[in-house]
Amino acid sequence: MADLVLTARTGGLLRLTGPLDLRADGGVVTVDGDEVLVEGAEGTAPPVIQPPPPSSPLDDGEDVEVIVSLNEDVTAHGKPIVTQGMVLQGRNRTWPGMVLPSQANEAVMVGQLAANVVGDRAAIFPSGAVATLTDSGQQG
Repeated sequence: MADLVLTARTGGLLRLTGPLDLRADGGVVTVDGDEVLVEGAEGTAPPVIQPPPPSSPLDDGEDVEVIVSLNEDVTAHGKPIVTQGMVLQGRNRTWPGMVLPSQANEAVMVGQLAANVVGDRAAIFPSGAVATLTDSGQQG
């Protein structure tokens, strides 16, 4: 089982454009060892408490899922690589949010945007909370 490791030369950029489907031989696609996020990537955030107490929240689930990437052309194992995009939070995927620009990867670009990797974050709109994306979505 081997991962496909994307890296740029020191001080340079690796710019990917599509259509392109990256595949690792039994492993995952990474940027310098960090798994690349694909649509379906998951994480958690503090629950959205709406409406405020004393009413009970509409949906207080903590799970967050990336539902769409701004990139649709470059994929990993057939799923679009996340370059920012939209997330939904909650048991019923009630609360929208946005994947933030990558903080861990500045060298591997898909088009004009950096590919997001595990550990990157999303902002949940109703609460302003930050979700950490901990599962790349590449497995299963």
